[in-house]
Amino acid sequence: MFELNGNRFQYEPSVIFHSDDNWQYGREPILRRLPDGSLVSLIYAGGPSEPHDENVVLITRSVDDGATWTKPEILFSHDARGVWATEMFTEGPRPFIIFYTLDAASHYLDLHAFRSFYDSATATWTEPSSMPSGLHSVNYRQGVVLADGSWLFPVYWEEVLTGFNWQKEGKGFKPHDGWQFIAGAVRSEDQGKTFSNHGYLKDERFLWEPNLVEVSPNHIVMLMRAEGTPWKYRSESLDGGRTWSPAVQSDIPCANSKITLLKWGERTILIHNPSDVPGWDHRTSLEIWVSDDGCKTWPIKRVLAKAVAPKQVLCYPHGFIDQASETLYVAIDGVTAFYLCKVPLADLS
Repeated sequence: MFELNGNRFQYEPSVIFHSDDNWQYGREPILRRLPDGSLVSLIYAGGPSEPHDENVVLITRSVDDGATWTKPEILFSHDARGVWATEMFTEGPRPFIIFYTLDAASHYLDLHAFRSFYDSATATWTEPSSMPSGLHSVNYRQGVVLADGSWLFPVYWEEVLTGFNWQKEGKGFKPHDGWQFIAGAVRSEDQGKTFSNHGYLKDERFLWEPNLVEVSPNHIVMLMRAEGTPWKYRSESLDGGRTWSPAVQSDIPCANSKITLLKWGERTILIHNPSDVPGWDHRTSLEIWVSDDGCKTWPIKRVLAKAVAPKQVLCYPHGFIDQASETLYVAIDGVTAFYLCKVPLADLS
């Protein structure tokens, strides 16, 4: 085990980001490898908290496979609204980032989704433009390329059922009981030129931060965070994400935190906080689970990292599988620091 900043890691960590006088915290790392081989991570930061109208998207880069990282720089900001990124899609002809502007006073109701493409020739990002097909008010999560070549992104959005005339109160806005997160999926069959929305996964609890994996051709499994319950919710599609079964409680514990699902050959990797008690204080252990039967059972379970110092958390994992080196790359959110761990796939057999 390796110890760093009051945390224990199964694999030697490198520090992607650390808070300083400019950036007091960071949230939700997004980790990807660009076509030139460098690693990049996006950081949700700025202002005293999130959501906040001073939030920005930072970017940091590593040219030595994650050993060292550049000083974070502002990639996207807005003079009047907060900015937040949740996906960098690198599976198409041109990598692109999906990010949002938001009005923090309305929690996450008022999102506008943009995308910006990477220009390999200049190593810069293009002027942001709205997500196409009118689908710019949903929150996009980690996309996948299906067996038939289609792109599929798990998404969620916030709906107002009651509480239309909400008011700003105190230092922030708390959603009304009549505000609810709904999950679904967005497909593209033309490599991102157009998109279509599918599914309406709803429960008495918020269903949000979904992730999905294609366990066999056209058979998709989606797992979601269900607010206030210690279990992940599950839905399945048998037609490539066009239609979905009702969301039901699974037997996978959840600390009410983001997860990551990755396809590894015929197997599925799940990275998550497996606490059966929901809440921020229980985001202290990150584990890697492996399934070989379509996410029905998880016979392989490995502890990746554990927070041992008081008030520390390790959560919001994000990453990818490097096929060439047969390595799982995982970025970990520690709020005041982000960490990178590289896990040999052989250790998960």
